Amino acid sequence: MHLGPLLLTALLVLPLAAHAGQAGDLVAAAAAAGRPPECAARSGRAIARGPTVWERARAPELPRYCDLLARGQAQLGGDAEAARASARLADQLLPGHAAPQVLLARAALALGSPEDAARAFERARSVDPRSVEDPQTMHDLARSLARTGKRGEAIAIYRALVPRIDLLGTADQRALVLLEAAHLSMATAGAASVADASARPPGGAHRDAHGEAAARRDLDEAIAYLREARLRAQTQLARDVTLSLALALDRSGDKAQADAALEGEATPLEAARPRGEGARGRAENQSAGAAARERTADDLASAAARLRTVDYLAVPEDRLALEALALERAMTAAAIARWEAYLSGAGGQGPWAPAARARLDALRRGAGGGGHRPARAPQERSAAPRPTTGGAR
Repeated sequence: MHLGPLLLTALLVLPLAAHAGQAGDLVAAAAAAGRPPECAARSGRAIARGPTVWERARAPELPRYCDLLARGQAQLGGDAEAARASARLADQLLPGHAAPQVLLARAALALGSPEDAARAFERARSVDPRSVEDPQTMHDLARSLARTGKRGEAIAIYRALVPRIDLLGTADQRALVLLEAAHLSMATAGAASVADASARPPGGAHRDAHGEAAARRDLDEAIAYLREARLRAQTQLARDVTLSLALALDRSGDKAQADAALEGEATPLEAARPRGEGARGRAENQSAGAAARERTADDLASAAARLRTVDYLAVPEDRLALEALALERAMTAAAIARWEAYLSGAGGQGPWAPAARARLDALRRGAGGGGHRPARAPQERSAAPRPTTGGAR
């Protein structure tokens, strides 16, 4: 079932904890939710007490099995290969359970094999559909589905996960989930727009109202996710969130709001400009302003370079669009080069080409993205962007 924008927004702002001090309890609850049911009874006692006589008689390998799973979960963050080995040993000790398959899937994803991860998740779900319900596992399941082309299934998992993101351990994890969900929704909106256009008769006299409405809902959903991410505490992904929000708003036709988001990125440059009077004051202003523009240009260039390493994109060419937005306010020539590269590649054949072309034309006219002349760095770099290959890793 598709969540409408109003219902989605309500779910996003629904507090999962009444007080900040409950965060630890929420994380503990999430960890408990991921514990295999066959190990749950044993985990309630101190490990030093060991298994009961009944457990020894019924499943002599259960203690070792549960220990291997616990070890594998701990190894996921630092040694995914060791986690995979622990999962395989656990599966050999007690075959037919879902938990080792879940661990195998998460290890495969960490090792860069989303196809193997998707197959292991499918085996786990066939044994126990509830084996993937804890938030960390849901996130990995959604990522594996998205990276193997199953966008519809992936977005359904993200819709179930987003209201639970406060169960994830860090602010960066929560921001990453929202970014991934937003870009997947945006990609789904783009696909719906393409399907709508291809279904029209020659001349485009009629539009598919259902397809157009579906595309709009998906784009609104992406914007809701990104606005929620922006409202949360600042993380290392704060700039990614702002640029992604500007991109989604621009594609929705809300150019003024997109430019307002980008103006927030340019605020440090404006604030750094000193105020002075007279010839000396003007000279100081010019020197300080040049230094501020240089710092801003370097900062934006670094942000654009970092965008080549992100893994939350659902459509690879969107990397160029985000780089262009990052550079528009301070490095006009570099931004133009990014938009040109976007339009000369797959982006030029996609549903968002008109929006990209409008921004490119505005930059070429010297008006900037929102009617303001963009600040130029003293030595504006306009090297052609690196070609992008592949989707999200």
